[in-house]
Amino acid sequence: MNKTLIYAAIFTLTMAVSVPGTYANPTLQSDKSPHVIGFMEFPQGIRHARILRHTLKIEVPQQSKAVSQLIIQAPSNIILRDSIDISDQSGKKVDAKVSINGQKATLVFAGQVEPGTTLTIDMNKVKKTAPTNGDKMYKVSAVLVGINAELPVGIAQLRVS
Repeated sequence: MNKTLIYAAIFTLTMAVSVPGTYANPTLQSDKSPHVIGFMEFPQGIRHARILRHTLKIEVPQQSKAVSQLIIQAPSNIILRDSIDISDQSGKKVDAKVSINGQKATLVFAGQVEPGTTLTIDMNKVKKTAPTNGDKMYKVSAVLVGINAELPVGIAQLRVS
């Protein structure tokens, strides 16, 4: 009887930890515009963690225009810091001026991000002001070269699992 309870508890805990607490969706399912392809939270599955790293992956497809800026709007329970690292698919650092204004991070690239690039954006030392309660979303938009407007490129969602 005790073994059965122990095995049941281990199975339940394993299943609870293995369900991802985050996911990302592009705004448009298109190969002609940049879009969010991934989101990770570290440490993952710890609901009450206070200092985290959130990582976004954004693809700029071959048929897209180049990207000059990214704008990331954080959920209400997240405080962003200016400790943001950006790299491309080869791991090479991408230079950008980072500015934080409340819940909004603006990344202005030193040179345009060319089509065919996948960006990894590590938002380090992100602070949670309260446990994730329900769904909380990062909203991501981009400014493309030749278009002077913010275009939505996707959402990244924190979930309570």
